[in-house]
This record gives sequence, C-alpha cells and structure tokens, in this order.
Amino acid sequence: MSWRLTAFSASNTEAQAVALAAPILAGADASLAEASTRINGVSLAYSPNPLATQASEASAVRETYQALMRYEGQILCVHPFQEGVGDGSGLYRYLSAPNAAARLAAKLTDAQDTGRPRGQLDAVSVLIVARDLASFAERLEAFNAIFPTPELQLAQRRAAQLATLEQEKFILPDAPLTPPWVARDGVQIPRLAQHGRAVGAQLATAQGYAAETLSPVAELQAVIERKRQSLQQLQRHYEQLKGQLSGQAGYALYAQDDASTVAAQIKTPGAPGHEYVLTAGALFVADAGRLTFLKEIFGL
Repeated sequence: MSWRLTAFSASNTEAQAVALAAPILAGADASLAEASTRINGVSLAYSPNPLATQASEASAVRETYQALMRYEGQILCVHPFQEGVGDGSGLYRYLSAPNAAARLAAKLTDAQDTGRPRGQLDAVSVLIVARDLASFAERLEAFNAIFPTPELQLAQRRAAQLATLEQEKFILPDAPLTPPWVARDGVQIPRLAQHGRAVGAQLATAQGYAAETLSPVAELQAVIERKRQSLQQLQRHYEQLKGQLSGQAGYALYAQDDASTVAAQIKTPGAPGHEYVLTAGALFVADAGRLTFLKEIFGL
C-alpha cells in the first residue's frame, strides 16, 4: 500500500445510524396524539398508603437527630510537625502521648489565647498514637476518613512521605525514552464530538419508543420493583457506613465542666505512655450537652 491524497467526508456508519432513526422520529407526532387520547380515557381510583400514619413520626425523629449533628463547637489539633509542639529537629520530629495530652490541656487554660472556649463545656479528646511513621500515617488516615481535619491531614501526608523516603531513598529510577505516548479518544476531537452528540440524540429518542410498548400495569410493576431495589440499596448503604465507624480510633476521653476542670481531666493518669513517640491529638469542645453525637460515636 502507498500514501494517497484524501479529504474529509461524512462517516457511512453515521449516515446509517441517522437513517435508522428517521422513520421513528417522523411518526412521533402521531404517536403522541394517540397517547394523549388514551390517557383521557383512563379512569383513576386512589387509595392512601397504609404506612402514612406510621411514617408521620419519622419527621420529628429526623429533626431531633439532625439537631444533635448540628453542634457548633471548636476543634484543637496537635501533632509532632507543628512548630513548638514536637521534639527533634529537621525532617524528623516526635511527640509522645503524654506530651500531646499536656499540650491539649495547656491550650484550654492559655490566658493569652483570646479564642479559647469558656463556660461549661462538653469535651471529647482523642489521641492517635504510633511507634513508627508508617503506622502513624495509617492511623491518621483512618481517623481523617471519618473526621477530615486539615491539620491532621497535613500530618498524615508528611508522615506518609517520610515513611516512603525511608524505604525508597536509595532507589534510582530510569527515565523512559522520549517522546511520550499520548492517550487519544475520538470524542476528544471537537467536530467529531458534535456529530456524535447529534446522532446520539436522534438514536436515543428513537430507542425510547421501544420502552413505550409496555402496558401501564407492567410499567407500574417496574416502578414498584425499582422502589424495592432503592430501599434495599438504602439499607446496604447504611450498613456500609456503620462498618466504616467500626474499629479503633485511638484513645478517647470525655469530660464535662469548665475549661480548667476539663484540662485537669485530660492530664489525669491513664493515657498512653512515652513509648508512643508519635502522637496526634484532637480536642472537640462545645457548649454543655452539644457533643452527644460525638460521644456516642467514640463509645464514651
């Protein structure tokens, strides 16, 4: 075969597709008029849903549940990579569990901090502890999956990068040859994409008439089946979310009083010791009685 002169032309496949849809679209007006006539001749009878009375209570319960979730509070985070918090120098910094708890407590009573919480408080304190960088990044990732917190997400990424550096700093990768391969799809070409949308719209409209051959009873049965599947999917989704809230979240503590009393409770013995050299802490605070939802999530 040899090179030859060529020019742009419409696709034969495109022409065949349009030809297939044309007679179906041409008969659409008559079909719609006939459908309107059939609808006007249908007699409808209405029966109320027997679940309506029982379901009316769901609205009040939903409002109560959402009120628990809409707490207005503050969160304080500490981790080894914050300036003046962690020990060590350079890339590698450390913060033991007792020191993290002490810093959380100290911030509650910091007289120079004008934004510190005051009055009667609910407080949930969490310590995420580890002995090495890889485990620290993994546990921070699990915590951030439920409570995404910018400060702890930064700590997670830095711990993961340092763990990777330890494993791969002696690897010298080879570069591929140039130029690179570039992925290309026909729909990325604007003119062809316009043709594809135009032909696709005609075929989709024509294809839609195939679904109108069902009887009204069959269509209603299909609606019922879709609703049944939707209810099953709703339940599966809830069960999956419950599964995501299972497992260890670290060491947690609940306290309820003024800031100085809460700070004293955070520093009481019983927290993990200095053997955990990498620790991140999160302290949730809100007005008294507003952290019930978080308290239940952490099993406190």
